[in-house]
Amino acid sequence: MRSSSGKIVVFTALPLEYRAVRAQVPNPQRIDHEAGTIFECGRIPGTSWEVYLAQVGQGNQGAAILTERAIRMIGPDAVFFTGIAGGMKHGIALGDVVVATRVFAYHGGKQEGTFKTRPETWPASHRLEQAARFAVLDPHWAQALPSGDKETPEVHFKPIAAGEVVVNARASALQELLDEYYNGVAAIETEGAGFAGAASMADQVPALVIRGISDRADGSKQHTDTGGFQLIAADNAAALTIAVIKALASPGAVDAKPPSPHPDTVDTPIIASALIGQQLKEPLPVSWRKELLPLGYSETATMEVHLIPEDSPRLPMRQMNQLKDDLVSRGRSEAFFTATEEVSSILEADFAAAYVRDPRHGRSVGLAITQSGQRTCWESLPRSTSLHMPVLDPGHTQERVADLLRFLLRLHDAPRTRFAPPWLSIPPRS
Repeated sequence: MRSSSGKIVVFTALPLEYRAVRAQVPNPQRIDHEAGTIFECGRIPGTSWEVYLAQVGQGNQGAAILTERAIRMIGPDAVFFTGIAGGMKHGIALGDVVVATRVFAYHGGKQEGTFKTRPETWPASHRLEQAARFAVLDPHWAQALPSGDKETPEVHFKPIAAGEVVVNARASALQELLDEYYNGVAAIETEGAGFAGAASMADQVPALVIRGISDRADGSKQHTDTGGFQLIAADNAAALTIAVIKALASPGAVDAKPPSPHPDTVDTPIIASALIGQQLKEPLPVSWRKELLPLGYSETATMEVHLIPEDSPRLPMRQMNQLKDDLVSRGRSEAFFTATEEVSSILEADFAAAYVRDPRHGRSVGLAITQSGQRTCWESLPRSTSLHMPVLDPGHTQERVADLLRFLLRLHDAPRTRFAPPWLSIPPRS
């Protein structure tokens, strides 16, 4: 592992994007590259990172050249690209922020009888993505926004697409290409591919793209631009970028030892060894599966795992409606639901759930999130091949509980405080 330089570079394309970041870096000092590129450098309050700002203009080529130039000149520990983008998903609102888990360069291809795509793709830095997920656990990360009374924007961890065209049409050949081959992307922009490609080639410098959604990429851009959504999206993306930088370990602190346990902490082994926690003095209230989702028939033995948030704000109904579908897609992507199973979903006043019920084969699995933020999953215990009866195997149970706890932590990207599992107890009988 190379030594830390204590430096980070943040790139933007447009002046309003640059001003949104610059407003959060007190007293930046100008630094000129020998080729003429102008940087500004300052420190973000509460961190020891030196943050360099650069405006690269629109387009992947310029982004790639200046990213490579900045990495060579400054030698940063990480690079970010922040700004605005067009939204590609109806469930993502104007002003929401997308953290790019992967960047697709969608213009690569071969034209024969039909156009055959040859996209390039770059995954987000695991370290930076984890810092972003940690940053949004704090429901107050958006306090850095110019107007403190704004509603905290939603943050989505999804892929984005980057090309050389500003997309602003509901029906076009390009939209058809994007719908057919890049249906999973949440946003589209014009610099991320050049930036990500240059960072990848420059000794794998950690890179992350963060975009605020300013328009729908559907022909309504002029209306949303005049409505001020470019400025809102740029401010939101800049605020999250600053929050992510604050969430990064300070330079030289990567190998620091974790803090000693609190004196009141009970020395209890944690089932999921990758998770860090301490025993609560009393259990938090839990909504059991049968209270949320009456199944109406006798089931085989089922294991439930819950995570309860501490002092978490209630989720708005707009989010709950989106969660109903997200639980199905996330469950399939994590192989919690099989590709061939018919998954049911439900939205009630205080929870959303997705589940599979197959009493003939003794299978019952499901996911739920309550409006209070509780995350729940359940699955049937494995069956003996000879007796066709449920089997409670300690080794298997310990391993599955650890896996399911990690899964629940990844289940939803909305801001949260700390989570705790309920104390081991038996759900009420129906």
